[in-house]
Amino acid sequence: MLKKRRRKAVRQKAAREQERIEAEEEARKLACPEYQLYLAEKEREDEIAANREELEHALQKAIWLEKERDAQLRFEEQRKSEEAKERQEHEKREKIRKEFEERETKAKQAKAERLKQQELVRRMLHERHVKLQEFAVTGADEYLNELQTTHNTRHEAEDCKFFLKTGACRHGYRCCGNHPTPGVSKVILIPSFFSHPALEQKVHAEYGQDVRLEFDEDDLTNCFNEFFRDIIVEFEMFGKIQHIFVCRNSGPHLRGSVYIEYELLRNAAAAYLRMNGRFYAKKQLHVEFRNPIVWPMAVCGLFELRRCHKGAGCNFLHILKNPDHRYVYNHFQESRLRRKEEVVQIATPLDLG
Repeated sequence: MLKKRRRKAVRQKAAREQERIEAEEEARKLACPEYQLYLAEKEREDEIAANREELEHALQKAIWLEKERDAQLRFEEQRKSEEAKERQEHEKREKIRKEFEERETKAKQAKAERLKQQELVRRMLHERHVKLQEFAVTGADEYLNELQTTHNTRHEAEDCKFFLKTGACRHGYRCCGNHPTPGVSKVILIPSFFSHPALEQKVHAEYGQDVRLEFDEDDLTNCFNEFFRDIIVEFEMFGKIQHIFVCRNSGPHLRGSVYIEYELLRNAAAAYLRMNGRFYAKKQLHVEFRNPIVWPMAVCGLFELRRCHKGAGCNFLHILKNPDHRYVYNHFQESRLRRKEEVVQIATPLDLG
């Protein structure tokens, strides 16, 4: 402890001595004019350095404030831009939602209207079917005017000339003309009733595009004769027939179509009720009524003379010859009768005058 105290006292004494020497040295320096000038110069330089540092600090602060203001402006612009985009997206989503809701509403309304129309059509068809059955059985004229109402495919368009002449059009429902179809008529049409490979245009699986070369005219005639004798028994049950035409055209709208004209409306109605929807040769029959057809205008006269340049693709009727001389059609005789009727109709007003 004594040694420790002694070492401490020595260090304190040395420190006091050092402080005394430094104080004397500082007093000597302060007494020197040159040292006083040095201190004044150093104080002035320190003040200048402090002012410069303060200016630099103020400049850096101003620069930082300017950058901060620019950053705030950019941030505000970005925020506004994002808000505008978000608002546009929200408006777009709202517009899409409203359009979707409107479409859904319209679709529901259209579906309800369609179901309503289907139900109305179903009821009308059912009522028409009942009235047609009563007319076919009794022959009463009570529902005749209502049953003969014509159905038009396009009310605003002109009547299709080919449909008026032949009762068929190669454009079908896509035709720009109107196809007037009666509710009941003496003429019934069964499209694609008769089928034979010689009449088809499609590529056959076995014979390719030369399918017609594999079946001669005799084969087609024999097949048609069997078909005619098979169906004539059915259709004669409904009443007296005036004409039966079976088309041999290759066009899809005429190929294998069968036209049957009865003498009485009730016979045609009975045939329609009995045969529509029945199956023949693994295919369902679709029977349609047609307005009275002027056969000399519908049947191709050049084909009767074997001079039709359009061949099987002609839009007028190329008919097969009925077997057993039953309901045989003589084009030229019918044409002469037609011309005589027109002459009589023209001459009668002149005679009255």
